[in-house]
Amino acid sequence: MNKKVIIAANNMIFTSKIMTILDGMDAEGIKAIRSDDIFNKAQEIRPDLIIIDLNLNGIEAPALINKLRSYGATEEIPIVCYSPHVLKDQMKAAKTAGATEVLPNARMTSRMGKILGKYIDN
Repeated sequence: MNKKVIIAANNMIFTSKIMTILDGMDAEGIKAIRSDDIFNKAQEIRPDLIIIDLNLNGIEAPALINKLRSYGATEEIPIVCYSPHVLKDQMKAAKTAGATEVLPNARMTSRMGKILGKYIDN
């Protein structure tokens, strides 16, 4: 397992689904739910992907994304964020901060395998 994905999500069912898909891709999912932890792990392991739930308590996603984009070790890591589609301002702020993709929850859930495959299988 040389491919790694940082998962910043609190929903256990969603996280479990991501972990199951990653296992089938022979990739490792690493949980991190605090901004400092996400940033430090990203610098340390340089994952192939970071997934962020924009509604994760305790993080300010746009600030975290800006920070990740401003450091050489983490600036090129793809970041996929998701949020309820009704929170358009939140989604726009994440995209403006430098998220690679920002998706509504329903699209992330229904296309999770394809989304993960795009970053893990290449």
